[in-house]
Amino acid sequence: MAGAGSLDELISLTNGPQSVVTLADFTGPSREVRLSLGQFGGQPDGRHGLAVAADLAETGLFHVPVQAVFPASQAAEAHAAAGTGPRRGKTVIDLTALTPGL
Repeated sequence: MAGAGSLDELISLTNGPQSVVTLADFTGPSREVRLSLGQFGGQPDGRHGLAVAADLAETGLFHVPVQAVFPASQAAEAHAAAGTGPRRGKTVIDLTALTPGL
């Protein structure tokens, strides 16, 4: 299974693209790598996993590490930070200031 940016390495490690599946690298088909769009339960965009992840997070069984949180006014800076490495978690844009009452 491969995310974005690691297909070439995985293809070489597995002796060919037929052994690699990606969820996030949409260049996969051009490399003969299968692209999984989460076509499970009739939801071709993969949204089926969001409810499962939310349930697991509520019970403490799923945790997404966060490296940095930026206010919405610094979205450009957040985008730039997300593009640098090494990363040890997700970059988050906090939209609460844009949503009164939250």
